[in-house]
Amino acid sequence: MLVLGINTVGSACDAALLDGARVIASRSEPMEQGHDARLAPLVAELMAEAAVSVGQLERIAVIIGPGSFAGVRVGVAFARGLALVLDTPVVGVTSLEALGAGEGRTLGVLPAKRRPPEVTWWAQVLENGIGAETPEEADSDRVAMMARGVSMILGGEAALLPVISAAPTAINAARFALRFDSGDALPPPTPVYARAPDAKPQAQRPVTLT
Repeated sequence: MLVLGINTVGSACDAALLDGARVIASRSEPMEQGHDARLAPLVAELMAEAAVSVGQLERIAVIIGPGSFAGVRVGVAFARGLALVLDTPVVGVTSLEALGAGEGRTLGVLPAKRRPPEVTWWAQVLENGIGAETPEEADSDRVAMMARGVSMILGGEAALLPVISAAPTAINAARFALRFDSGDALPPPTPVYARAPDAKPQAQRPVTLT
């Protein structure tokens, strides 16, 4: 199965093309912003490198967050649009599922907020690499509680717990999408922000008639 993986939720614009377990081509460019302008050309370059047309894609995998708010929106919108045009199934992969966990019960963690004294992590319990719970923003006590009964923790540094270093990648997203057979219900490409937006709607002022 030919799968395109897309990752724009972090500090890179990242795409990969897999034919089953084989990575045909992958590209990752470091960037803090500008994913919206770079993603489509990057995918086009990737497909040209692999000598594959987008019409040959059998599945699209996109990392849906949590992560950069703007990055999540860019990746999901692009994947949805491409899938609609091609009439191709699209799979939503959380940032924690895209760490590439293997078998067993594991915990994925990634740094979320680093503004002391507020220090939090994105965290999700995984069963055989698939989310058993919804990703959440957790403090150190909550991460420690979620870690009970797991065989390993992977991702980024998490409080004082031992963590196997891993990061979300487009390759892992594509591999995740291959876990599902053609008749399976696929995880939808719905953004996962795991926190309320920082910007709050401006309160409406009462209108005074004169």
